[in-house]
Amino acid sequence: MEVNNYMKLFKLFVLAAAFIFTANIFSQWTYCPGSINMTGLGSFPFISVVDQNTAWVCGGASGTPKVYRTTNGGTNFVNATGSLTGPEFFAVWAIDANTCLVGDGGAVGGTGGNAKIWRTSDGGTTWATVLTTGGTVGFFNGIAGLQSNRQWMFTQSDAPTGSSQFWAVSTNGGVTWTTGTLTAGGTTGAAGSLWASSTQIFGHGISGSVNTAVTTNGGTSWTARTPTGLVGNFTSGFTMNDNGQIILAASSTSLPSIGRSTNGGTSWTTVSVTGLTGYSILKWVPGTNAAYLGAATGTNGIRRSVDGGATWTAMTTAAITGFNDMAFVFAGGVVYGYAIAADGSVIKVADNTLTGVDPSNTGIPTSFSLQQNYPNPFNPATVIKFSVPEASKVTLKIYNSVGAEVMTVADNEYAAGNYIENVNMEGFSTGVYFYTLKAGNFTETKKMMLVK
Repeated sequence: MEVNNYMKLFKLFVLAAAFIFTANIFSQWTYCPGSINMTGLGSFPFISVVDQNTAWVCGGASGTPKVYRTTNGGTNFVNATGSLTGPEFFAVWAIDANTCLVGDGGAVGGTGGNAKIWRTSDGGTTWATVLTTGGTVGFFNGIAGLQSNRQWMFTQSDAPTGSSQFWAVSTNGGVTWTTGTLTAGGTTGAAGSLWASSTQIFGHGISGSVNTAVTTNGGTSWTARTPTGLVGNFTSGFTMNDNGQIILAASSTSLPSIGRSTNGGTSWTTVSVTGLTGYSILKWVPGTNAAYLGAATGTNGIRRSVDGGATWTAMTTAAITGFNDMAFVFAGGVVYGYAIAADGSVIKVADNTLTGVDPSNTGIPTSFSLQQNYPNPFNPATVIKFSVPEASKVTLKIYNSVGAEVMTVADNEYAAGNYIENVNMEGFSTGVYFYTLKAGNFTETKKMMLVK
């Protein structure tokens, strides 16, 4: 890891030099200086983000696990490994600044075994095993949860025995679990590829082929959703929008191509994301139409889409490259994200350019209001504006003509202000829809028309 520290110092030098010569250029991602002191994470560290200031990191090397956390936005990362023993970790889900869960690869080097999920509620001082796979070849590939309810989470392991993968769901912060098995897609999952859109819609990438496993009924049944037109030996990137209709996937070697479905994985198109190669990470931002793509190889190796993965733009990454994982939260119209590179370098972003304060109306409103979307009718994108006179929990949801919820546009705490939300309904059918804003005691509904 000394080599990694030298590389981090070199990157700091490059970043400083770049700042001197390009002081007027906005660096969209910034380096977290505290990450230079994280050691022993190995080459495959993973990260989970609670809010703009709080993130947890896990990893390990040669059978020695490591966990770190920051509560000050990456200025410092403290060692939270505490009482942990055993092999390296490949899964992490943080609930708050004190509570976090990590999952191991079963044996040294991730070779599999009776894999375990560990939990701490005291900031990493003590840890306890809360879930095991049994068998001899279990490997936890990740833990995915919901931003709107961090107590709910889903995990998946390679088949501990036989051909059935192991999966489990917790509704109480990982204290207890409901477990099951699945065979869709194959026997092994891909580390870092788990994603949950809701308590009913979640899934993961598959190792050994370009494939995914998805459930839309809370795990009662699973279906293989195979991205066509991609090559590779495992699906490293996988994510879905809030209703599971738009799915993005990428394999270990498919870049610059990724797969995109707008009908829940029934059919796929190929989207080109230039300038990136190697395995990739894909993350949707809940409550928005935005997604982020990180890559193992490529200068400025993070791309952002604000139209559901149809088009992508490059972001500057503070001279850091070689990303292994990313995580995001959306609050008050701002996307807060952290990304970690294979050498343990961490960068962060506060992105308010895709959805946020209405630049045409920056005053403080005197009352709650919901405006008519525009354009209307629309195909497939439209804009919804609303006003919040005081700090409030705001939900903005879209319903079809029979009253069924089809999309959560916003579900966050908002400061007083005027906001704008970009809505993309590419995967939906022509028809009348209704959108409802709820904030405090205020509720208002308006009608809009999607015409294709």
